[in-house]
Amino acid sequence: MRRMKGNQRIMHDKKKNNIAIILPVLKNGGAERVVSNLSIHLSNNEFNKYIILFDGEEIDYPFDGNLINCKIKASDHLFGKIVNIIKRIYKLRRIKKKLHINTSISFLDAANIVNIFSKAEDKIVLSIRNFKSKSSKGFYGKIYNYLIMVFFRRADKLVAVSKGVKDDLVENYKINEDKIKVIYNFYNIERIKILAREEVEEQYKKIFDIPVIINVGRLSEQKGQWHLIRAFKRVNEKIKDLNLLILGRGKIEKYLKQLVYDMNLEKNVYFLGFQKNPYKFFFKSTIFVLPSLYEGFPNALVEAMACGIPVISSDCKSGPREILAPETDMKKDIKTIEYNEYGILIPVCDGKYYQANEPIKGEEMILAKSIIDLYLDKNLLTEYRTRVIKRAEDFKTEKIISEYENILS
Repeated sequence: MRRMKGNQRIMHDKKKNNIAIILPVLKNGGAERVVSNLSIHLSNNEFNKYIILFDGEEIDYPFDGNLINCKIKASDHLFGKIVNIIKRIYKLRRIKKKLHINTSISFLDAANIVNIFSKAEDKIVLSIRNFKSKSSKGFYGKIYNYLIMVFFRRADKLVAVSKGVKDDLVENYKINEDKIKVIYNFYNIERIKILAREEVEEQYKKIFDIPVIINVGRLSEQKGQWHLIRAFKRVNEKIKDLNLLILGRGKIEKYLKQLVYDMNLEKNVYFLGFQKNPYKFFFKSTIFVLPSLYEGFPNALVEAMACGIPVISSDCKSGPREILAPETDMKKDIKTIEYNEYGILIPVCDGKYYQANEPIKGEEMILAKSIIDLYLDKNLLTEYRTRVIKRAEDFKTEKIISEYENILS
């Protein structure tokens, strides 16, 4: 892997396909981890790989190929966003022409828009990683929904990360289903198992003096961690010797920490930020909980399963049901705890922000009960530990990477 400078002469094998993998950043996120894995596992015999980042100053994940940093940081203001889009389109089109890119695949909203409008002679592939009709909210969400409806059909191919995401694109955005290919995320399962055996740092070992409930993900509205904290208050009233560990960074971190303080849970809830190796924390934990309001295909869920930890997930759109209950109706709407072949599904919480003094809500009560019941059922815990490892094997790199290579060839 190497970083390329702006004036560096391009030397590549003309017999291979030149592919651009486009992403805003390569830090702190599930899509970013997928890009890392994709760059590493795509065949070096078939592809010259270029990872193009809008802001490549900080890198959290390994990569293979040539990394190009556009040095155009994100903006929080509307005018700044518009200027950024124009700059990124102009710069990316120049890069594509200079590198004679054959295929460009982009990840996340900002990169998808820029990829479409920077088309040169390349085939355009968009990776859709979320249930867009749920995730596109507010002013910017309306704009993005319009862009999906009008411009995404210009892409040569859309890669949906789950069947639920594909259905959403077809039903709510009128995208031709023939243009959409479902490719699940893939994982280096053996590598995860090796990393899971690493020792946690000395300062964190005390957390695991008692059993741990763990959540890993960006601290954002989508991930719904405040519902888990509120449910954990009820769990803590029933089971004193239990900790909650949350890994990740994000915009609602201050709110989550204040909620923990106001609920007098500081002694049992730990925030450790982003961890490059979350697997060693999974491995030492007892239950993984995913309280997301919506998903595409939750990486942390499969990664926890690969580490042999039983899982509880909201039955959100989309991904969890396809992973934990693949033989069931994907459009099923549950109202209570559902025990499935590979894990437990629960109703999605309402997504409203609550303070510590507000009564626990119905879905939060169900979430708390699912944790308590699973924790106390040692036989079920043991059974799920075996089942989740088996299911994680279905998402091994070797089974899925060829599907990406076919799309990009």
